[in-house]
Amino acid sequence: MKVFHYLRKLLVFVVVIILAMFIYDGYHSYQGSDRESNAHTTVEKRIEESEDTLSRTDRIIRLFTFKEKVEIALNQRIKKDHWVKGDVIPEYTKNALIAIEDKRYYNHGAIDVLGIIRAFYTNTIAGETVEGGSTITQQLVKNLFLSSKRIMSRKVEEAILASEMEHYYSKEEILTMYLNTVYYGHNYYGIYEASHGYFGTSPSRLTLAQSALLAALPNAPSYLDPYTNYKGAKARQKLVLEQMVDQGMITQAEADYAYQQELGLVEE
Repeated sequence: MKVFHYLRKLLVFVVVIILAMFIYDGYHSYQGSDRESNAHTTVEKRIEESEDTLSRTDRIIRLFTFKEKVEIALNQRIKKDHWVKGDVIPEYTKNALIAIEDKRYYNHGAIDVLGIIRAFYTNTIAGETVEGGSTITQQLVKNLFLSSKRIMSRKVEEAILASEMEHYYSKEEILTMYLNTVYYGHNYYGIYEASHGYFGTSPSRLTLAQSALLAALPNAPSYLDPYTNYKGAKARQKLVLEQMVDQGMITQAEADYAYQQELGLVEE
């Protein structure tokens, strides 16, 4: 009965997400004709434009509006001088995050239906929540725009915003935004503050060991605080390294060395 209950919840969730995607696509298809028939300004009413020109203008307006909202949210989340460009962040820092949070990141869209099903199966077998089904893009829009309430309407909004994000930004841009805004505990937001705060170093100089530890923290930043729960943080770090090995990102020898390596935590 318990498995059936979870299965029913999963089915409802997947159906709602798929419906949200259809709503998103329909919204964007409708938006152009809606704006044309309900012009917002007298200038639009006077100007004779071709359908193609209006369509291009509409896309530009929508692009600017969404990106402006993202920019505002980013500025509210972190300081401008704490922004780290994607090409400065080490590849193993990015890979560590992908390995533990969204292993199929480059192979799916905004929503990973297979990931949701996999998480459901894993959690059902374990009898507890050990794996999430949200993609990195979903986590980013949740961090930037949404509350943490676990309600269906928020999940639908999250799916729509995630699709919008992937419509306008590349995977690399989204990953960079995530790394610059995710919460690492100790009031550290983003890779810049976490690198300097925990290790006294810049993001570009992070070691594999340090990168794996940082990737471990967003899952439960308070509980996995390396100062108060070093054992728990190291256990999660080991899991990150194991996932990186399983996905061919590093060798077993590199993982073993990184796990044994001193983290160089800054003294509180």
